[in-house]
Amino acid sequence: MTCDELVAALVDFLGGELVIEVRETVEVHIRGCARCEAYVATYTHTTRLTRALPRCGAIPPDVEARLRKALEAEMGGE
Repeated sequence: MTCDELVAALVDFLGGELVIEVRETVEVHIRGCARCEAYVATYTHTTRLTRALPRCGAIPPDVEARLRKALEAEMGGE
């Protein structure tokens, strides 16, 4: 498994949605790759933190429009 393949499978891995063979391949890769081990730890920690945040109301329309414009510019207009 490559690092790119791990990133592509990460959401399913953390959600427990991978078949056992693929899950084991991901686990082996994580144990043998310090970069991916740190990536998974950071991703997991960030997910836990964001889930603990209080829910907010809707974003004001002008803020949403500015955010979308900034994201589109950052992503190259995709």
